[in-house]
Amino acid sequence: MSSFEFNKVIGAVLLAVLTMVVIGKLGDNLVATGGGHDDSHGAEKTVVASKATKPKTPEPLQPILGMLASADIEAGKKAFKKCGACHKVAKDGKNGIGPNLWNIVGADRGAVAGFSYSSALKTKEGGWTYESLNAFLAKPKKYIPGTKMSFAGLKKLKDRANVVAYLRSNSDTPAPLPSQSEIDAVMKALEEAKAMMEKAGSQVAEKAAAVAKEVKSAVSAPAPMQDIGAMLASADVGKGKRVFNKCKSCHTVNNGGKNGIGPNLWNIVNRTPGEVGGYKYSGALAGMTDRPWNYENLNAFLLKPKKYAKGTKMSFAGLKKDSDRANVIAYLRSLSDNPAPLK
Repeated sequence: MSSFEFNKVIGAVLLAVLTMVVIGKLGDNLVATGGGHDDSHGAEKTVVASKATKPKTPEPLQPILGMLASADIEAGKKAFKKCGACHKVAKDGKNGIGPNLWNIVGADRGAVAGFSYSSALKTKEGGWTYESLNAFLAKPKKYIPGTKMSFAGLKKLKDRANVVAYLRSNSDTPAPLPSQSEIDAVMKALEEAKAMMEKAGSQVAEKAAAVAKEVKSAVSAPAPMQDIGAMLASADVGKGKRVFNKCKSCHTVNNGGKNGIGPNLWNIVNRTPGEVGGYKYSGALAGMTDRPWNYENLNAFLLKPKKYAKGTKMSFAGLKKDSDRANVIAYLRSLSDNPAPLK
């Protein structure tokens, strides 16, 4: 089978392409916030989904060498009818839209006299071996990108084997059938190709999972808080008051005002947590006497109350925007006969 260029057979089976896909769907971030001091007022819900989809391992082209001895020439002739509009297979037959295919098996590519081939086909190395015909008939435009042949290809392996067997019969001296050792070699190459592709697919899946993990960590990691002291210098008290409206259902802010669901917040800046008279605090806040409500602590609490004071009764999810927190703190600072100095 020297005319079949056996090395090219192996290359045709492998197809020389390993498709590596990182489909990673890196999930949406869905954030819903609510306000209040109990669950009926709402709670923060944050979902960060990060999923790495395992890439589909591409399958190498199945060889036809082992099928040729028992292939059905008549079935191949019938399947070839869809090619008959462009190709003749008669001895000394004229070319049509495509070249005459008499004695094509084992022939050089682009060698039929009088036919104008595409440069893609003429420059493709190798000849028309059984397996190169198999690859071409499976997906012409994939096997020879740039070919003028518009035929989409034969999906079924059996159809391709039958058509190649039919083409082989169209010769005064049909090319010899492959030997068992040649068939075994091609099947071994197929198994090696599958193993290579499976390994490549696993490596891609591992990489995709690692990337997804990194992205999830980046999405989940809290952004560093801005210097609240610097932001307060340009904070807008009026905007802070408007943002604070979502807190008014629980807090009063007037001098001497009664406590509500939450404590009165008049003169709150620099006070000790848990000291507003007449309000029953959670143990979490009552035990934080060493952490006064200075600007930094207010900023951290307003960002994520339940994280700052674990066990707090306050169910408000927090204010994500640095500017909102700065404006609210500026507003709270203004609620005093002697506002705390800016830093």
